[in-house]
Amino acid sequence: MIDRRRLQREMEDVMARYQAAGYFPSACVRVFNGRETLACACVGEAKEQSLFDAASLTKIATAAQVLLLISAGKLALDEEIAALLPALSADEYLRGRTKGITLRRLLTHASSLPAWYPFYTRQGEDFYAALKYALSHTESSQGVEYSDLNFMLLGKALEAVQHKPLEQCLKEDLREALDLGEITYLPEKTLPLIPSSYGNPIEENMCRERGLVFDQFRPKDRPVIGEVNDGNAHYFFRGVSGHAGIFANAEAYERLCRFFMNTDDPLLVLAQREQPDTPTRGLGFQTGIPYPHGCGHTGFTGTGIYFSRSANIGVISFTNRLFYPRENPNATWEFRRVLHEAAYALAGE
Repeated sequence: MIDRRRLQREMEDVMARYQAAGYFPSACVRVFNGRETLACACVGEAKEQSLFDAASLTKIATAAQVLLLISAGKLALDEEIAALLPALSADEYLRGRTKGITLRRLLTHASSLPAWYPFYTRQGEDFYAALKYALSHTESSQGVEYSDLNFMLLGKALEAVQHKPLEQCLKEDLREALDLGEITYLPEKTLPLIPSSYGNPIEENMCRERGLVFDQFRPKDRPVIGEVNDGNAHYFFRGVSGHAGIFANAEAYERLCRFFMNTDDPLLVLAQREQPDTPTRGLGFQTGIPYPHGCGHTGFTGTGIYFSRSANIGVISFTNRLFYPRENPNATWEFRRVLHEAAYALAGE
């Protein structure tokens, strides 16, 4: 049986050490198994119920909804995305460019779509016009390349299949269906929100490096709070997208991970494993060294999840690593790795 007091001390010690080293101002960490929470620790402004910008952990929520629809027979894993989105099939270029791109390839980031493009530089265009421009002005990727565009399309597919906006899909088909608690797009300002950053200085540099111009970036001296940090999600999608935009507390993602830990659904179990020909990629999840005998995902703002069915252990680590008045904050890979390995080791004792 895991020593909960020792686990709590280790989590608190790790968090204090990395906070002092400037990895993040605030954080909330939860350790759990398939039945219950084993430890919870917070530092800085964070409390147990604080909501963080989940960033790319939005992709896990999107993937979960897609997988549930596949399990229910409403979608097929090897169905092409163009068959679900008439705007793709109606345009000759987009039809050709997305030919052969299935839900499986989108979920495993093996779609050949580019990793990123600032859609907000195409203000005034709808998503499909901006997508056409982006794809015609960027090179195709090869093999597995992590891409926000994959999950933008999956979000559009959810809306098309469910015949409702993505924020309603999240609310009804995930939050309420799985009793997740506080997880939402476009959070109310009265909620206990943790600031994520000061403006978007990293994306400003990314646009500058590509010779692209955008004059509506948020000021670098203003805290971003209650607005999604991701530029495409904020400036182009107005806060709601399949790749980013969700705000949640750590408990909500613990509940979502526990759902995957306990499910007997063959597809949802398969999703947690590395898929053929897509190294370190499950169906929506990431696998490999950072996730001992399990899977997980990360978010640009400093969020992360990890769980292992075989070890019956999981870790949610929510931080706001970007909330410093500097442009090159520390990455939190090392912090998460130490947390995951410590929890896994204690679970095995």
